[in-house]
Amino acid sequence: MDYLARILCDVDEIQVFDYSLNSTVPHITNCAESSILVITPLIFLIIFSPLILYDLKKSRHPPLELYSPTVARIILCFLLVMNRLTATIINLITWFRTPLTYQPYSIMSCCWQTVTYCVCLLLLIAYRNRGLVTSGVLFNFWLLTAICAFPELRRRAAYAEDFTGIQDKNEVSVKYVLYIIYYAFILFEVFLSCFADKPRYWLKDEKLCPEDNCSYLNKITFNWFHSLAARGFRRPLEVNDLWRLRLHEESENLMKKFKRYWLPAVNAYYKKKRAAEQSISLKKLSPKTQPSLLWALAKTYRWTILSGAAMKFVFDVLNFVSPQLLSALISYIEDMKRPLWMGIAISFAMFAVALVQSMILHQYFHKMFMLGINVRSVLTNSVYVKALMLSNSARKNRTVGEIVNLMSVDVQRFQDIASFIMLFWSAPFQILLAIYFLWRLLGIAVVAGLTVLFATIPLTSYISLRMKNCQGRQMKLRDERLKFMSEILNGIRIIKFYAWEKSMQKLVLEIREKEIAVLREIALYNAAISLTWSCAPFLVAVVTFGLYVKIDPQHNQLTPQVTFVGLSLFNLIRFPMTIFPLIFSQGTQCSVSNTRLKSFLSDDEMQLSVVDRISSGDYALSIQSGNFSWDNNKVTLNNINLKIKKGELVAIVGKVGSGKSSLLSAVLGEMDKLNGNVDVVGSIAYAPQQPWIQNLSLMDNILFGTPFDPQRYETVLDACALKPDLATLPAGDQTEIGEKGINLSGGQKHRVSLARAVYANSDIILLDDPLSAVDAHVGRHTFTRVISSQTGLLAKKTRILVTHGLHYLKYCDRIVVMNDGKITEVGTFQELVQAQKHFAEFLEDFLMNKVKQCKQAQDEGDSEEMEELLKDLQVLNPEQRKHLESFSGTRQHTDSTLTVASSIKHISSRDNLPAEQQDGTTEQDVAAKKIDSNLIKIEIGEKADGIALSAQTANKPAIASNDERSKLIEKEGVEVGKVKFAVYLLYLHAIGYGTTAVFVSIYIFSSVLGVSSNLWLANWSDHANKGNITAEENDTNWRLGIYATLGLGQAAMVCTGSITMAYGMVFASRKLHEGILRNIMHLPMAFFDITPLGRIVNRFGKDIVTVDIEIPKSIDDLLDDCQILVAILILIVFIYPHSFWVFITCAFFNFFILRFYISTSRQLKRLESTARSPIYSHFQESIQGSASIRAYRCMNRFIHESQDRLDKNIVIQYHSLVANRWLAVRLELVGNLIVFCSALFAVFYRESGSVTAGLVGLSVAYALSITQTLNWAVRMASELETNVVAVERLREYTDLPTEGLASENLAHTPRRDWPSKGEIIFEKLKIRYRDNLEFVLKGISATIHPAEKIGIVGRTGAGKSSLTLALFRIIEADSGRILIDGEDISKISLDNLRSKLTIVPQDPVVFSGTLRMNLDPFGHFDDALLWNALRTAHLDSLVHSFPNKLEHKLSEGGENISVGQRQLLCLARAVLRMSQILILDEAAASVDMETDALIQKTIRERFSHCTVLTIAHRLHTVMDSDRILVLENGYIREFDTPRKLLDDPDSLFRAMMKESGLLPTKEH
Repeated sequence: MDYLARILCDVDEIQVFDYSLNSTVPHITNCAESSILVITPLIFLIIFSPLILYDLKKSRHPPLELYSPTVARIILCFLLVMNRLTATIINLITWFRTPLTYQPYSIMSCCWQTVTYCVCLLLLIAYRNRGLVTSGVLFNFWLLTAICAFPELRRRAAYAEDFTGIQDKNEVSVKYVLYIIYYAFILFEVFLSCFADKPRYWLKDEKLCPEDNCSYLNKITFNWFHSLAARGFRRPLEVNDLWRLRLHEESENLMKKFKRYWLPAVNAYYKKKRAAEQSISLKKLSPKTQPSLLWALAKTYRWTILSGAAMKFVFDVLNFVSPQLLSALISYIEDMKRPLWMGIAISFAMFAVALVQSMILHQYFHKMFMLGINVRSVLTNSVYVKALMLSNSARKNRTVGEIVNLMSVDVQRFQDIASFIMLFWSAPFQILLAIYFLWRLLGIAVVAGLTVLFATIPLTSYISLRMKNCQGRQMKLRDERLKFMSEILNGIRIIKFYAWEKSMQKLVLEIREKEIAVLREIALYNAAISLTWSCAPFLVAVVTFGLYVKIDPQHNQLTPQVTFVGLSLFNLIRFPMTIFPLIFSQGTQCSVSNTRLKSFLSDDEMQLSVVDRISSGDYALSIQSGNFSWDNNKVTLNNINLKIKKGELVAIVGKVGSGKSSLLSAVLGEMDKLNGNVDVVGSIAYAPQQPWIQNLSLMDNILFGTPFDPQRYETVLDACALKPDLATLPAGDQTEIGEKGINLSGGQKHRVSLARAVYANSDIILLDDPLSAVDAHVGRHTFTRVISSQTGLLAKKTRILVTHGLHYLKYCDRIVVMNDGKITEVGTFQELVQAQKHFAEFLEDFLMNKVKQCKQAQDEGDSEEMEELLKDLQVLNPEQRKHLESFSGTRQHTDSTLTVASSIKHISSRDNLPAEQQDGTTEQDVAAKKIDSNLIKIEIGEKADGIALSAQTANKPAIASNDERSKLIEKEGVEVGKVKFAVYLLYLHAIGYGTTAVFVSIYIFSSVLGVSSNLWLANWSDHANKGNITAEENDTNWRLGIYATLGLGQAAMVCTGSITMAYGMVFASRKLHEGILRNIMHLPMAFFDITPLGRIVNRFGKDIVTVDIEIPKSIDDLLDDCQILVAILILIVFIYPHSFWVFITCAFFNFFILRFYISTSRQLKRLESTARSPIYSHFQESIQGSASIRAYRCMNRFIHESQDRLDKNIVIQYHSLVANRWLAVRLELVGNLIVFCSALFAVFYRESGSVTAGLVGLSVAYALSITQTLNWAVRMASELETNVVAVERLREYTDLPTEGLASENLAHTPRRDWPSKGEIIFEKLKIRYRDNLEFVLKGISATIHPAEKIGIVGRTGAGKSSLTLALFRIIEADSGRILIDGEDISKISLDNLRSKLTIVPQDPVVFSGTLRMNLDPFGHFDDALLWNALRTAHLDSLVHSFPNKLEHKLSEGGENISVGQRQLLCLARAVLRMSQILILDEAAASVDMETDALIQKTIRERFSHCTVLTIAHRLHTVMDSDRILVLENGYIREFDTPRKLLDDPDSLFRAMMKESGLLPTKEH
């Protein structure tokens, strides 16, 4: 600019300009006004024109309305053009009249302005046509133009007031008026640029986020958020109050961008991996060859990163302007000759620079935090999609808990690092700039400081490396803990039944203690880093100042300018050096997370090519020479050859573990195909062996995303026997089903799963044993109406049915027999029986076991068991029966085999009867014929199967609306208002009040030492400035020694405080975790029925992480910042007493803003926490049902659902981040005002001589740091309050009422061998789930004698499950009591009671861990007893096949063993416990007939001396019971022997037997 001025202006004007700097009134020459000040806005516009062109290019909005601020700006701009054009003409006329005296710069100035405004006019028109509502470049252009035009306005106004010496007064007046009009137009342009137009699309959508449609001024000040902040101040915010997420921030759109760079990289990696696997060397690829996740993210967000880098660069450069202004201010204070306006100008310059810095900084932060949110969105989606597509070999090494941790913790690390990624280059850049200015100030002495600085780098690198290892271990332990917690919550019912709470709690705490030990180690490393970086800037200053003075004691004096400009520069070094620990810490954490995420996202996926989907073919399904594996190592299915015609019904049978379910998985493409071909024609529907039920309404579970067809829906409900169940559900098919179908019985879940498969209307239906868990009559109804080739809804579909029900096989077109992973036989029923191979042997074993049961029944005079046997034998034709009779006769001749032979003869002879005689026979005879339409007409009525769990009615009001009745899962509660002080007290109590007092005192003492050291420097510099410091070495050493002592003391205090606080908070974290874990383990089952497990896991995941890491960091930073703030304010008030009132005003404003903000921020944090749980719940649910999701080919729908839930969480987080920026801008404005006031006070106090240059330097140097410190302190205070919400959420679950601790001190403890007999007495027992609900057991009384075998039957809702739950005190008696061996169980501790009872549940629960742990988690039994239990449960051969035997690792949920084997494992637990009382809940539902027989045999032999209660879903399983207890509507209707109940024609039990087809419908 100086060079330009010398070209355009003459020498005299330049000299006048230089002279004016020392005048009492600032003056700028005419040439400078008309050249430099005019061209500056034009240069600005040229520099930033690419941004304007970019905005115009990317905008696709419709044109703005004609009546809008932009149109007004266009008109004003046109008037400006005309104004400047007029001025140009007048100046040209003047020049022509007086060419010798007139300076040409006036004409050039007007020409430049005319051209500039013409360009602006075109830009404004383009903005209007492109629908752009505001422009930051144009706003700054108009503002800069107004500022640059003001000096000329002032000059012209002065001329207009004084016409002395002016020849042409009219010309001056015209130019003055013209310029006044011109300047008014400029001000109007600035004013109109403060507003934005309202686009048409925005006017129609109130939920549209205003950020993209607000004015530039509102955008940089975040004033567009003010309306929401005001609403949050008036009342607690709700999700509906928030604006919608911007379109380009939505997960779906973000994923599209990311995939463009990630998919090519990962596909290239897969190609390399396959090539390496196929090579001879089979060399495993190094993890380094995995695609770079960071590079893909960098390319996706390159423009965001570059623009953020540009902002940070400008901010960093401006950061070093303040020390130069401080230098100028100190020089001004020292030189009393300088005019007052110069000091004021320096003060205003400080304020302006700080203000611009604030605006740039917070736009940068906003951009970077949004980058972090976008990265989180992309990675969360990527993890979800990958989890759905993981191959079996990859899934084997990943648990659900671990994957959830990837999504919650590792992705969060990426979000955190993305927000501060610029500091990796910005911190070194700031250090280099500081070194440069320090070199100019202190010279060669800086080298000594640099030596100290760089000496700390290896130390911090070593510490950071150790921290990285610690964080890696901590995350692995956290994964392990969360995985185990997830399993515990999934199996909490069985844990309570077995009284395993203490054992499971101990296992979790063992993992937690390891995690706590690592946290302590990390705390020590953090303290070491804090000590290093606290000492480094100080040591650099000591060494540099010391050497500076030593080099030339006569000339190198620590004057205020040297001292405090140097300290300001050292303070600028302090931030990047202090932030380095955070960067290194986050960097190392992110490095670990990057490795974990990269490894996971690079894992093998399900190969879609495993199954060839073809449009047409001769067969619906064809497998040729197929070998399949679950883990790529061991062949599970060997040499599979199978062809199934379209429309066939094919049954798959075999023993437990023979590969039946695996064959279906191979058809679905779930298994790794080693070789062979699988061809499928058409779509597939799948009903898995373990039904997968979503947390949706019953209707939505059946529809499963398929369009609703009322007629088809009703037909499916009827066919699947679900209509009677709707009457029992609170809101019919709109009833919300809990996670995993918790409020449905086993049979109901199977029928819902079947209904989903039927409703899907697919070409191929895969049914994995859907009829095993239903009552016999419901099974017959379902087979007839759904599966049957003659009368079923699926008659024309291809059906593959895995079944253990032999009586269904005759109606199948073909049967596939599997054994040891191979297909051993394929054929029709008749062909397989005649072949006398595996199937015939399998059939005979089943019938022989049936005969033994019938023999026992005959001995008791009970013929109904024989009727059941006859029903099974009727599947054979006469020739086959004769063959089986002869085949049976070759076996050992016992009474049982003779019975078999006679039974077969009996049926064969009946088959020879004439048809007319057969018509009057029993329903069993009808079943042997072609399925009769009479079977279709079986009325199910209210006879639905299964046990409906307590949640079904436990939490419903007696009278409620339909919406209320339909809900099961309670909406997560959101606290409102400020966090209660009791929450803070709870946390302080967990830390320890003594520990808290110690580290707060240490921080205060550290602050005192810090202020003292700086006051010491101020005093030293003032003496040096007055020439009081001599060259005596001792004097310098003494002062330097005091300064060093104070600084080192402060650093030591910081380190001690950091360690004390960290250890106290680690202790608090452990205490809070123990509290919530202990309480969760003892909460009533009703809580788990209505609470999504993801919500609970979120407490142990995200909330515990917050308590472990975030809260300690927030408190540490807050205390550090508060002690700095207090020190600054006290120091400034001490130097300038009048500043007290300024600070009071600022404090009042800050308090008001904080109260305004915190109400909004706190509630947003709460909303964000509750919106996070549905993400994890849906994720866990999707992982568990991934096979069904893939089978139904609806991955896209689930991905969109996941994205929708994520967007709902992100929109809250977005608002929370904007709230932080809104607050920060306003707080920094206050901080900037404090800097301005400090400088102004220094200027005015100079006149009175009451301050020294040293004190001014100290006060302003401190004030310069107040903006950042104040902002950070408030942010940490807010962050602490929002993070303490995690403690509030933990307390919420810690304070929930428990069902009674296992260690409760009760008045009565039974004898050690209780119960020794097993007598159970119910005395007027009344049970209900809640006070406002009806009783489910209504005063029942009954006595069960020792060692008696009792069958418990009843229709759904009769109270069967309630009776069992009452025995275990899962629900407590409202009145009455239960006596076991004379002891009232309500007086016995839960742990004692439940440990003495044993249940074998319908749904087997297996935990990840060793087989030994699953059998004996307490470690009470030796190996001999464990092997005996396994042998009794017929698992010994399986366990012997495991390499590690009892130490064999079972995967999560026991997925590496079959469902039947899991059921046998539960039986082994029961054998091991050998309780006197055993409860069986349809324990054989998921096993084949042979295994079923083995289980029944085991129970009869090993539990003959025990009291056995069998809850029957299939009535034939209780026929050998001593007595049958029949429940109806909460009352005991019948309780007698099976024989007597069947002999009674009015017996309810007899009626149920008839309905099940187990009794003749006619007597004869």
